[in-house]
Amino acid sequence: MSSDNNKHFFAGLQTVEEIKSHYRRLAVKYHPDKGGDLRTMQEVNQQYHEALKRCDGQTRTEGEREYRYKYEQEVEQAVVDKIAALVGLGHEDLTIALIGTWIWVTGNTKAHKDQLKALGLKYHAGREAWFYNVKPWRGGRSRTGLAGLAMKYGYREFAAQERERINQAA
Repeated sequence: MSSDNNKHFFAGLQTVEEIKSHYRRLAVKYHPDKGGDLRTMQEVNQQYHEALKRCDGQTRTEGEREYRYKYEQEVEQAVVDKIAALVGLGHEDLTIALIGTWIWVTGNTKAHKDQLKALGLKYHAGREAWFYNVKPWRGGRSRTGLAGLAMKYGYREFAAQERERINQAA
């Protein structure tokens, strides 16, 4: 374990959605470019993968449709790496949302569009957000907005004051 008092960062979290939402907050708190340290961030990343592995095969039902989570280490690592790069930009005016294996970036994106492009993100005009996904999209077009995706896949937006409180408590 790391020097962070052998902390279990994902203890008590049971679902993929809970784990991914919590990871995003931990990445902001412990990223070396945000005042954290490399060893702690490495431990967060390792525990993140272990927590997701425990969820392999987990199902959830939405309406009449059932979804099954399949842990793919390469995909999840690519997501971790991309979040680290985005957090490393240090832009407090951007909001990073992890919804499934898709990363969505909102906020003052216009000011940072060249950096977002350089990191391989693309702009979604309908959702007015930048996005990144490791795997090619195989589904059809969705008219669901980010709020709908967040409800479907378990992401919740936090007000700035609430995010700060949560980050301090984590």
